[in-house]
Amino acid sequence: MDSPRVGPEREKGKSTTSSTPLAAVASFWKDFDLEKERSTLDEQGLRIAENQENSQKNRRKLAESTRDFRKASNEDKFSLFNSLLKGYQEEVDNLTKRAKYGENAFLNIYQKLYEAPDPYPVIASIALARSYYDTCSYSPYAKKVCNFQHYMNLGYGIKL
Repeated sequence: MDSPRVGPEREKGKSTTSSTPLAAVASFWKDFDLEKERSTLDEQGLRIAENQENSQKNRRKLAESTRDFRKASNEDKFSLFNSLLKGYQEEVDNLTKRAKYGENAFLNIYQKLYEAPDPYPVIASIALARSYYDTCSYSPYAKKVCNFQHYMNLGYGIKL
């Protein structure tokens, strides 16, 4: 599996043509497909947990084989050495594969999230607009004040 490009190496040609920050955030998260990513992360998490369990079992077997090797007579050590060495080599290979899998899983989600626009400014502006709406719909007097403020902010007068 190819390593995804991250940081400055990532593709910059994926800019959105959305006209507003809200549209850009909505477009990104729609294309991101969070449910699909959650499913992928669940599968990867299960595989990582399984690999950890297998690794723990293999380490116990290696520890036992090493103890048996140390207890063996010098004549028996010669015949046990090849199988013990092969066990260690296999475990190193398994650990390398496990590390590579975990790193690729991390880099894949990192790359996708690195491209994400920060949703905070959009969420904050929506919350502010909601607060403004709630305030302006509170009473007839508040509506008049809000309408006046809106009129002033349109460029017809002094900004408040």
